[in-house]
Amino acid sequence: MIDNILFGENMGKAKPIFLTSGRHWSKKGDALAHFKGMLSRYSVGDRISDPSDHADLAALLAIYDSVLTAGEPTKVGCGVSYFEKRWDMDHPGHTACFFVVRTDGTSIDFSTIKALDVAAGKAS
Repeated sequence: MIDNILFGENMGKAKPIFLTSGRHWSKKGDALAHFKGMLSRYSVGDRISDPSDHADLAALLAIYDSVLTAGEPTKVGCGVSYFEKRWDMDHPGHTACFFVVRTDGTSIDFSTIKALDVAAGKAS
């Protein structure tokens, strides 16, 4: 049994991530690095201005919402107007994250890590 663990036979298999935007990665860690890099390219308060960044975030958000049970509130809500980088006031430590700003003017944060967990689960 120890040999199996040491040689990776019981290790988790890499889960590919596929987005409807056309972007894909062979493992979740690569996708996470992509979204962390994207977040770092913007300053707090900036709208996500690159069309491919917007498309990737919208595709990831759709996956996130796809596993909710009927009647559960979605992150997309009435529709996505744009994304922006804001301070995450719900978690200490001065962290910033992506917020979706909806077409009705409301906004909510979302976790790229949780969304990628959902995307990795859908790939299996």
